[in-house]
Amino acid sequence: MTTSVTCRVEVGLLGPFTLRVGGRQVRSDVWKSKKALTLLKYLASIHGQRVSSDALIELLWPDQINVDIQRNLHTAIWFARRILLPEESPTAESPLRYSHGSYWLDLGGTCIDVALFESHATRSRELEATNREMALFHCEAALALYRDDFLCEDIYEEWTIPHRDEYRELYFQVIVRAAELLITHRGDSQEALNLCRAALKKDPFREELYAAALKALIAGRRFMGALNLYKQYVKMLKDEFGLEPSPAVTDLINNMKESVQRANASPKPVGGAYVCSRAVLQSFLETESRRLKLTGNHYSVLVVGNNGASEEQFLTAFTLLQSLLRDSDVICHYAPTMIVVLMPYTTGLGAKILSSKAQQALEQRFGRAAPFSFLILSSEQLDVLQNRWSALAAT
Repeated sequence: MTTSVTCRVEVGLLGPFTLRVGGRQVRSDVWKSKKALTLLKYLASIHGQRVSSDALIELLWPDQINVDIQRNLHTAIWFARRILLPEESPTAESPLRYSHGSYWLDLGGTCIDVALFESHATRSRELEATNREMALFHCEAALALYRDDFLCEDIYEEWTIPHRDEYRELYFQVIVRAAELLITHRGDSQEALNLCRAALKKDPFREELYAAALKALIAGRRFMGALNLYKQYVKMLKDEFGLEPSPAVTDLINNMKESVQRANASPKPVGGAYVCSRAVLQSFLETESRRLKLTGNHYSVLVVGNNGASEEQFLTAFTLLQSLLRDSDVICHYAPTMIVVLMPYTTGLGAKILSSKAQQALEQRFGRAAPFSFLILSSEQLDVLQNRWSALAAT
């Protein structure tokens, strides 16, 4: 827990209870009085608010009668105060205060993790529109404090339930905000996805987490991953609740599909290579692999990459390449920055000749510094082809 250096006592309530006094961790086995421990947890949870003796008695001994409850309360208070004092200053004033029939814990706002967590969450929200870097800093600071749900070892204590629900809700809000900032401000879609996946383990039914995870996948151009996650979410909603996803989530996928289709769009070809989709290209590759085993006829793959060309230039390059290639070749706008050409019955040498012609045509169209890269893979080096293609197919 990140706290101020002036904290003599530091209390952790997010996750299992922790207590540090004078910089030393207080072991759990020192709490011989469980009532004193509950008393301290409760006072820390309301950080600084005053609580009457009657309210504490109702909390700690709700059903007991015919016993000296006031004496029991004083004993619990005495025990808690003793533990809150550092060993080197046993006569110092305890932060557990009393005045006019009420008790409270007199600690600074940075000495109790829930107060610090709330502060960071609030600042991240306030700064989101004006200073995204600082907003993200506060998100990360808040998430570092959230070790687990509020007093996760006390899930059956009724008084802890509202606190647990409140901080879980705030945690999910911070996760979504942090993911959005990571994507839009830092361009770190992978870390955004990691945050969402960790949060989904806590609550696999929260739509805003799926939406944030989908945004991260789409921003990282992991379109198949986004589609698979969406299908998983749709199935879960249907199986568990008989519901459909909200229009907001559905729109994310529909907009992604439209974007990919626009990127893959090209003028209808007349002659030249056969234009196909990514899935159809994969099917053709599998067919050529089987043909190689049966007949020994080699095939080659030409991968054209985008080295700084605009979207319009890349679409133009696709159309130009398609018209230059043979009718027996297959061309695919495989990814936003990748064109793949399958050349059946073509050795590595034949592929180099076709590649050279393609490069010359692109240089004539865009100049000698044409912003494209060329990679030839031939089944004559089958292991190399399969390994490189596996890596490319994962993009």
